[in-house]
Amino acid sequence: MPMDLTKIEKLLARYWNGETTLEEEAELKEFFTHQAVPGHLQFYAPLFQYFDGQKLKTAPSIEDQIRLEVNYTRSEKGKGKQGRVVPWITQVAKIAAVGLVLAVATYLVREEYLDNKQQVQPMVADTFEDPQKAFEETKKALMLISKNFGKGRKQMQKLGVLYEAQQKIKGKEEKKL
Repeated sequence: MPMDLTKIEKLLARYWNGETTLEEEAELKEFFTHQAVPGHLQFYAPLFQYFDGQKLKTAPSIEDQIRLEVNYTRSEKGKGKQGRVVPWITQVAKIAAVGLVLAVATYLVREEYLDNKQQVQPMVADTFEDPQKAFEETKKALMLISKNFGKGRKQMQKLGVLYEAQQKIKGKEEKKL
């Protein structure tokens, strides 16, 4: 058995590399489905057992499929006109419902657009008549941004010092290990 086990392990390695023949794969399936599988190989057993189980399942033949289709259409034929009209009516109802939803959505969007068009005012209006006054206000706003940017940069520098200290501590800990 140990010789068999080493052979199975080698076959498994070749199987996962895609290098096995059909006969070797059949040998693996045989081993995992009909023999006692050692503990370290139990992980692979369900895979090969699944393949073996799938082999037992068969698809219905073409004749069976045709027979089923013929029986289905015969049973539908016996229903008469009523069996064929109902699906047609439901399709028309679905199309009408979609059309109604689109019409209502179009109407609501159009009304919203027209209401907003009447109320639209420029978001930014010229508030200064004198260009020099506008320049001074702009200069004040930019100075405020610059001041706050400088504060943020100082805080980031503090974080940089903290980060460097943290890296030095980590480096010392790694050297100890």
